[in-house]
Amino acid sequence: MALTPSAPFTPGLEPVFAIPFYRTHFPRAGLFNHTLKEKLILWESHPPGPSHTRPSPVRKPGVYESTFDFFHWEDPEVQSLARFCLNQVGYLVQTLNAYSAPEMAELRFYHHSWFHLTQRGGYTSFHNHPMASWSGVYCVDPGTPDPGASQSGLLRFMDPRSHSSMFLDPGNSYLVSPYGFGVLEHHFEAGELVLFPSYLYHEVSPFQGQDIRITVAFNVWVRYQDEPPLEPGLRRTVAANPG
Repeated sequence: MALTPSAPFTPGLEPVFAIPFYRTHFPRAGLFNHTLKEKLILWESHPPGPSHTRPSPVRKPGVYESTFDFFHWEDPEVQSLARFCLNQVGYLVQTLNAYSAPEMAELRFYHHSWFHLTQRGGYTSFHNHPMASWSGVYCVDPGTPDPGASQSGLLRFMDPRSHSSMFLDPGNSYLVSPYGFGVLEHHFEAGELVLFPSYLYHEVSPFQGQDIRITVAFNVWVRYQDEPPLEPGLRRTVAANPG
């Protein structure tokens, strides 16, 4: 990262070491999410693929986790969601790296993907996603929180600058965006997709609500077309369409 500008120097304030955080919505998500929700609940007990879940060191009490090949399941709703999510990753990769269309055509997107069904009291402990560049979470149904349960099912991100609050006084305690620090707490809406760098540590607070909290998550890493995947035998998307 260089701070030497190509244009003549102009004194002023500049954000540096910024963390990209991307949000968007699945178009016309209402009926789509209703249909997908019914399928995901059915697949908890009757999955169309292998019925086991890979061991994970991340604690998830009260959470059902599918196998990690969800975006490869041959189902119309699953495939529609996979295309939407991976195309958004493609858009983000192209935008943040300033890639041209020919440069994007050389890239191949590999991914793990799974879904979570979270019952009352369920949560996901503090973790990040090593060996990936981008991670995403799509909300099928955030559930209905109990009255007063404002912290129910929050996706909570930790500031990676662990030393940023080592000294606090009136000079730095109330910094405006984007210069503040601390924990970012995100309340999901149904149909919302969030993308973030995989290195960010995050957790999901205990779900205190009615019904069930349903999300789809995925990790993506990108290779040039003539490079082998990081994981032998892993299937990939041919390319992500940044649109």
